[in-house]
Amino acid sequence: RRGISTSRKRKELIEKMIFRINEDICIYCGRCAADCPAEVIKIDGKKKTAAISEAGCIGCSHCAMICPAGAIEAGGLKAAAYPENFKTAGFSIDEADHLILSKRSIRTYSREELTTDEIDAVMRAGSLTATATNSRQVEALLFQGKDREKLGRFVATIILRVLRLVNNPVGRAVVKLGNNRKYADRKLLSNFISEMEALLRGESDILFFNAPAVVILTYRNEGRMFGRTDCALAGENMMLAAHARGIGSCMVGFAEAALFSRGLRKKAGIPGDRRIGLIFTLGKTDLSYRRYPIREDGAFFRQGTI
Repeated sequence: RRGISTSRKRKELIEKMIFRINEDICIYCGRCAADCPAEVIKIDGKKKTAAISEAGCIGCSHCAMICPAGAIEAGGLKAAAYPENFKTAGFSIDEADHLILSKRSIRTYSREELTTDEIDAVMRAGSLTATATNSRQVEALLFQGKDREKLGRFVATIILRVLRLVNNPVGRAVVKLGNNRKYADRKLLSNFISEMEALLRGESDILFFNAPAVVILTYRNEGRMFGRTDCALAGENMMLAAHARGIGSCMVGFAEAALFSRGLRKKAGIPGDRRIGLIFTLGKTDLSYRRYPIREDGAFFRQGTI
């Protein structure tokens, strides 16, 4: 198991962090107080006092990030400053748009393994993603090598079992009653069964596409809301960070659907107190896209009214 946090001790330290303002450094500009979501910072420029109330602080780091003097720290940690060559924005609008619009779901991977630095960079993008009320409930499980192969075979076994149950007149009729009518097609079901059988024989991999790594983002069973949303936000940032480094990714919905019960998730190496929020592949690819996708104009949104 490899979570987004570098270690359990590190995670415990972060959860107990208390933010403090060093009044010897503070310039009493008030920017931290103005940007504090919890409104727990009091700055008095005349009296030269600055304080953060521990009660109500959600530990989001906004104060430390916006402080021009670097006067705020937590748990003995200071917020790292942006590099000199990255000012406020850090990159052009065109570069940001290109990164987002050129990102594709990759289903063809080379045999090249990911380096530790590449994995750490992708994980860091997830760990620094904003979460609802700064819950930081997202954790990542990284599967590589034989563990990734075992995961693929385990998920394929579950899917194959379900497909065989559905691939009969009664099963297809039940599927047609749901929202996935296309999966009731006999030919499509037979193809899926053949592909899963080929995966179990080691001949192909329709599930994870022979990607060298698979990431499962999880959130707590009980407690904070918006667990799936937090996983989606972290996952998108991780996949964009991967894309910027020439690493492909693809969300795998079938794997998430297969691990529907706590018992199955536990057998797949997922702790019993966690639910799945997102599963995606990671790996190098030889594909080279040169144009942006085609989408129907105006099909994505419409003006909201009340």
